[in-house]
Amino acid sequence: MDSLRLFVGQEFAGLLQRDDEGISFRYTDGYTGSPAFLNWPVQHLSRHWHDLPAELAGLLPEGLQLEQWQNSAATDRSDWGLLAATGADLPGVLSVLPNDLKVAPQGREAGELKGLRRARIRPESDALPYRESELATFNSLAGFTYSLASCGASASAVYSRKKSSFKLVKANGSYRLLLEPKDSPAAVENQLLTSRLARDAGLAVATVGRVQTSDGVAVLWAERFDRSGASNSQRLRLESCCQLLGQAAAGKYDGSVEAVAQLIRHYCTNPKIQLMRLFHRVLFGWLTGNGTLHLKKWSLLQNGSIVELSPAYGLINSELLGSSTPESALLIDDRCDGLNRDNLLEYLGREVCGLNTRTIARVMDQLEAVAWERRILESGLSKRSQRTYFELLGERWRRLH
Repeated sequence: MDSLRLFVGQEFAGLLQRDDEGISFRYTDGYTGSPAFLNWPVQHLSRHWHDLPAELAGLLPEGLQLEQWQNSAATDRSDWGLLAATGADLPGVLSVLPNDLKVAPQGREAGELKGLRRARIRPESDALPYRESELATFNSLAGFTYSLASCGASASAVYSRKKSSFKLVKANGSYRLLLEPKDSPAAVENQLLTSRLARDAGLAVATVGRVQTSDGVAVLWAERFDRSGASNSQRLRLESCCQLLGQAAAGKYDGSVEAVAQLIRHYCTNPKIQLMRLFHRVLFGWLTGNGTLHLKKWSLLQNGSIVELSPAYGLINSELLGSSTPESALLIDDRCDGLNRDNLLEYLGREVCGLNTRTIARVMDQLEAVAWERRILESGLSKRSQRTYFELLGERWRRLH
């Protein structure tokens, strides 16, 4: 039987065990700490599954990151093996450590933090002293000592203000570095522009920026908002809607905005405010052509006793990527395409989110006040992509009026 120790911050919560019948977890007797996951109440002491449950599997890399793991020299290429290899440095507040080694978890569960942001950094474009190949292969060379729970080629890093540059690290990074995909040129500029527009529109957004490798490939850096304090010692609970629904990452598009709203009502401590933020973010994502806001891009963040929507991340105009995506990654009123004022303002805003006329009007005012044209013209997108962005915005605005 294999076993792993599961910690919530510094607190030992219980043992994960794997045998021929599957995987089980049991809270340790007398445990009074926070639940491992919001949908794993401590009162229900034990659980059993045939395979690694979605809550834990959702912490693991997928896509290209998973391919690197499977092609590495790892002896156990299963999800269990990947969890054992990366469990010391997972997203959020959990650590999963070997049972036969007395290793302590790095971070502790954060108390109430008044500010989650680090001191602002303004890296120059040459603040990444690595070649593209070094960044793309870093995970496999590092032995996968951490998990970024992402699809593309990405690495963990810290930023040295003394040297004004990023440094790749095997564990405990403060930033994610994401290489621009070869089949999606200008994707980094696209994400940077869309994140700036979202911030202008009044949304809480993950802090991002652009640098490039020493051989000229664009890289998006993104701040880790699930960590804070000296040496990233304070960890915040971060759970995606995939995890909260017990849904595998492969089914991240199989859901609805209504289901996200239900999770907000069930878990958030200020659901009325969070439902307004849900409506605001869905509307912005639809206006900017983001057909990739699936269940893994909706997460809840816990700061002390407060559970709320995490800052928005993965913001991009997918219409510019050259691939066909729906208007909405998740169903709204049983549809993903052909959305209009009735579906978005009347149904989603009033019926699903319970917003009144004044609140809906305030969100619309925030969106209309954005300097869309100036931001897009100032961006590094090509003239053709800028024109496509303008045309999409114009067409979507017409449907709302």
